[in-house]
Amino acid sequence: MPITDQEPANNKLSPGSPNRVNQESLQPVPGIGTWRAAVVVMIFAFGLLTVAALRYVDVRWEDPPALASYATLIYIGLTVFAAILLIRSGAPLRRLGFTRVERPWFGIALVLLGVAVLQLSGSLLTPLWEHLFGSGRDLTRFSGVTGSPEALAKLLALNWTVAAFGEELAFRIVLMRGIAYALGDTRKAFAIALIVQAVIFGLVHAYQGPAGIAGTTISGLVFGGLTLAARWSIWPAAIAHGLNNTIGIMEVYSS
Repeated sequence: MPITDQEPANNKLSPGSPNRVNQESLQPVPGIGTWRAAVVVMIFAFGLLTVAALRYVDVRWEDPPALASYATLIYIGLTVFAAILLIRSGAPLRRLGFTRVERPWFGIALVLLGVAVLQLSGSLLTPLWEHLFGSGRDLTRFSGVTGSPEALAKLLALNWTVAAFGEELAFRIVLMRGIAYALGDTRKAFAIALIVQAVIFGLVHAYQGPAGIAGTTISGLVFGGLTLAARWSIWPAAIAHGLNNTIGIMEVYSS
């Protein structure tokens, strides 16, 4: 008789047969990768909140501890560490988000849409933040840029590296993608990941006051939405992030 893909009914392994036990022992254990990813994501989120506290202390306290000045370096190290562990756990961090958007015109449209939404929401919501919190975002940390070309150049360089691409990698690629993967990559998982990363992103900017937390949480939702629309490509959100920050920096410089 010819060999077929299907076994005859009388050749099926019985539940207690040794061959069946051996075959079952070779099957991968479901959920191990997602559990590992969940642990990594929780540790990473806690680390980011620790960075938020260090940044707040560094800006707000008159005599901050020396550790606070290393908040950015700690944040970079945490991001690299979490990315490596998530990749080893099986999370699909494809090229860490540095993938081409399938349709270039769509990527450009996402960038323009993101900047427009951020600028419009900032203009509309600033009066609301002032009413609710008594003041707008506290940007005194960047006051040294005013009228200083040298300080402007340094801040723009940091903006396009640590802020634009660094924060998009940390929050939208590593954190958001990790949460979605750990929760099963369902639509509900994507929604939860989008909200959680935006909230943590807002808290990391607590040094800007309550209005800063609220404003950057909304920015996190916008950047996360751009990343989802771009199918996990970092480019639209990172460029929109950099451009939006550049507009704000130039306003501080010329004020």
